[in-house]
Amino acid sequence: MSSRQSTAMLALPSVSTGDGRALAENEGDAGVLVDALPYLDTNYTEADRQMALQLIESECRTFRPTKNYLKFLPPPDLDAFLTPCMIKEHARMAKKQEMPKLDMSRCELSCPSTTGRQGDKTSWRKAIRNAAAQNEHLRLRNLNLQLMEEYAPETMLRFNKNLEDILHSEEKQLRKMREEVMNIHALRRDRQVEAGRKLKELEQRWVEMVTKNYKMELACGELATENETRAKKAKLI
Repeated sequence: MSSRQSTAMLALPSVSTGDGRALAENEGDAGVLVDALPYLDTNYTEADRQMALQLIESECRTFRPTKNYLKFLPPPDLDAFLTPCMIKEHARMAKKQEMPKLDMSRCELSCPSTTGRQGDKTSWRKAIRNAAAQNEHLRLRNLNLQLMEEYAPETMLRFNKNLEDILHSEEKQLRKMREEVMNIHALRRDRQVEAGRKLKELEQRWVEMVTKNYKMELACGELATENETRAKKAKLI
């Protein structure tokens, strides 16, 4: 990352005062920047809190929410996701009715009535078809159990091995990401410490240059006064 990019990451709208703290002196000037160094900045004071409140108040002036600030939006369609089944279920719950129980008659093997001389042939045929269907269902379940006993252990072992490989890969990736995060934090800290050192050097140089300029202005003023005095004396002679 270049120095320009790292400086841009540490820039926030505000200005810097003489003591190194950031103040928003000109609220309307969005081009003024401040250096934000979280690893070097001290805790916020009451003055900083008041400054933040002033910035919030200034931002709120651009958008003053009214009582009905959503009036420009269309009315919400609260029934957009209601299906007929959900509507029916909501109506049942509103009436405090119990859910209908599952129909288990298809799983029962009821014997037809044997009253009469020959019985009801239709009922017997229906009972036989039901018994055959349930017998087929149980046969398929038994077949599936046999297949699971024969092939499932090895298949599940391979599946568990794949899950373990995925877990180890993800854990390795997680450790790598954590190391990268720690490296980024360390890099940020080093850069911010270096930036803080440069800021202190520049501030010290600025103070020295201002002091020199002030001394030069005083010296120039003294020379100008002395020149005026000499010029007056020269005219008198």
